[in-house]
Amino acid sequence: MSTTSVTLDAVEDAVLSTTAEILKLPEVRLDDNLLELGVDSLVATRIVAALRTRFGVDIPLLNVFETPVLSEFAESVLDLIDDANDAYDAYDGHDEHGEHDAARV
Repeated sequence: MSTTSVTLDAVEDAVLSTTAEILKLPEVRLDDNLLELGVDSLVATRIVAALRTRFGVDIPLLNVFETPVLSEFAESVLDLIDDANDAYDAYDGHDEHGEHDAARV
């Protein structure tokens, strides 16, 4: 079973809309810097939680502060999504003993 691929455009749109909604701004741009927009750790936690829910992938809070420009942050989120998809695709559903996980009780 393969996972659905997500495009950079989709991640950028989600990052922009999520950030604008949480910051209660009419609009944010890809070249905006989260730190310059006043994002602190509490607000960053809300952004990360919303994106985690949206994409089903763990996003370290540190990503906000390491890549504060929205376009770069969106790329980091896409990288995490791609990594999670690759790991899912590589997993064949069997444990280290060759038994299918669903067969275990």
